[in-house]
Amino acid sequence: MMNTYFTFWHYGAVIFFTLLLIVLSIFTLREPKSTSKASIIFTYTLVILGFMFGSILVIDSYTKKITLSDVKDHRFLPTEKIFFIGSVRNSGNYTIGEVSVEIKIVNKDTPALRGKPSYQSNAFAELIGDERAKPSYLIVTEVVATNLKPGQRKEFEIIMPHPPHFKGYTSYIRAYGQ
Repeated sequence: MMNTYFTFWHYGAVIFFTLLLIVLSIFTLREPKSTSKASIIFTYTLVILGFMFGSILVIDSYTKKITLSDVKDHRFLPTEKIFFIGSVRNSGNYTIGEVSVEIKIVNKDTPALRGKPSYQSNAFAELIGDERAKPSYLIVTEVVATNLKPGQRKEFEIIMPHPPHFKGYTSYIRAYGQ
């Protein structure tokens, strides 16, 4: 069970913005000359909710720090799979509920990787269902650790298919926490 998403900083931000909304609503309701109190309170609610979610995202960026290290990939030809092996470490001061690793592999035959100035996307052909269109990238995201304590390290292995039309691949790997 993941119950470590919010730290006391998150709870503090939620309480602060909730109290601010309550105080502004009380002042608006006590105003005798206002005729559109409901629209003012609705506007306050939308603005404060926006600030609350924005502050939660900022707090997340400071409290959930993940270090990705020792990532190696190996293509296993008999099964046409790629194995990614590495480790994630919580380099922050707070427990992270879930650590996910996102791996994106891009076909080396893509014109953008060869230094050509423009990339002709086949997204439209994929959208209308052209069976000849082959995707130029593949993204796999997996949860590799749960309730990762500060300083704790966890090793992972992710297996993903290697598309047969790829002439080679370049991989982009990132880790993030929730």
